[in-house]
Amino acid sequence: KSLVECRSIDGRGRSLIATSPLTIGRHPLPTRANDGLCEPIAHPVLIESLRISRCAFCFQLIHNSSVSNSSAPPLHCHCSSKCRSLDKNWMIERHAAQKLPSPPSPTALSCSRILRKFQASPSASNEYNQLCWNIDLLSQEEKDAYLAIMKQCHVFLIAMEDTATAKVAHDLLHPDPTPTYQFMSRLSMNGFSISNSEQLPIGHGVYCGASMINHSCRPNAVPSFWLRNFSPPMLQITVCQSVNRGDEVTISYCDASTPRCSRSDSLRENYKFVCDCSLCKDMYRDDDVVGLKCITEGCKGRVRAIAAPNENDSISATEKASSGEDGAKMKLRYQCDSCGNTSFDDALKAQSDSVEKMKIFESMMNDSSSSHRFHRKTGEESLQIYELLKRHCDPQRSHYAAWSADLFVHWCANALKSYTNEQEQLGLCRQALVVINESRSATKFCTEYPGNLSWHVKRGLEAKLRLFLNPTDMEALRMLGNVRKELLMYYPSSDDTMCSLDQ
Repeated sequence: KSLVECRSIDGRGRSLIATSPLTIGRHPLPTRANDGLCEPIAHPVLIESLRISRCAFCFQLIHNSSVSNSSAPPLHCHCSSKCRSLDKNWMIERHAAQKLPSPPSPTALSCSRILRKFQASPSASNEYNQLCWNIDLLSQEEKDAYLAIMKQCHVFLIAMEDTATAKVAHDLLHPDPTPTYQFMSRLSMNGFSISNSEQLPIGHGVYCGASMINHSCRPNAVPSFWLRNFSPPMLQITVCQSVNRGDEVTISYCDASTPRCSRSDSLRENYKFVCDCSLCKDMYRDDDVVGLKCITEGCKGRVRAIAAPNENDSISATEKASSGEDGAKMKLRYQCDSCGNTSFDDALKAQSDSVEKMKIFESMMNDSSSSHRFHRKTGEESLQIYELLKRHCDPQRSHYAAWSADLFVHWCANALKSYTNEQEQLGLCRQALVVINESRSATKFCTEYPGNLSWHVKRGLEAKLRLFLNPTDMEALRMLGNVRKELLMYYPSSDDTMCSLDQ
């Protein structure tokens, strides 16, 4: 018996509703194999920087470079000969890529695979065309980008000598490009960012069976991806909070640990809506997540957002957010609720500048081709960002303090293997644990909520660092066991992170 059904709800469109009570750990989606694993409509694509380090078919790390097709363009590498034989795309795509000056972008590659799937399976086309889309809010820049991607897809299909599918791409573009906008909008709004069990993005795919699930910043279900040998990445939806019969099943489309302005920007840019859930209306909590620190000596007041002068003094920031207006676009100033201080321009600039640096740092850390991501200087720069934000932000609650601390800790953990001196390794480990302890309250405040798997990953990393210093730390061993137990609800025991926890 199906545990859920799709219904249309005013203001939310297609929604997934529980037809029976759902307990924590249940997998509500009906699947073909009845195993809770949802298949992609077409084979997903890797992030461009990971095309050499991960298998193009199963998305697992490549440990044996001898089977990685090193003579081919960096479009398809495989972890084994079996994955290569199962990959029905690599041969035709490889030959086509050799005819082009550069390989297609991941998005163009994804478009070509979806369109080719339409030719092989008309039902796939019907399923894709039922997905939601919104082109009314597209900017001209987005429209131009969509056209460029579809043109690249068209060229790639011609290079494949797949004239039938190339004609489909051509007809999406000409004479009216509106079908291209609709196709690309469906891809953008319904695609899933595929992440590994460490919550690092590695690819992108469309899973139609899960696309009807709507967003909440405090969801009751969580998506996770199973990466297994000889299988494409499969999506699993797991209930993380009990769901009553008749309630909607929701997941989060963004990082719900971030401030409201960040969540709003992400949702508006990628999905064309503004969330009005209870968390987004809780501006007092959001002020704490932003976490500005009052610089008045001896003051322990909380810094709160207020409407900017000349904006509309009769309407507070909280009231605007509660009425559904876009807080991300609203001009705000901040004021301490104890001493009345409003001088936070320097702190806001430090936050803004640090965010841009952290995004670059995060991208570099996830790029396996970056040769200097584990250099000592990189770690020093990361620590400087953390120290700067610690001066301007509340270390007990601020998302920015927690984020910068997390980046430095991850750098330390990954840089350990590049240090050959044991004393340097131990020193690096101690430094990481100091930062973890300093930022623990902020990390817990922002990230400890049902369904946030990154919270468990952070705890597992802390336990590993503690065991590196002291292999007989029984508390750290118990922590690892608890993390493993939690993550096994979302990932198979053969997952890389599960195996590392076992080791």
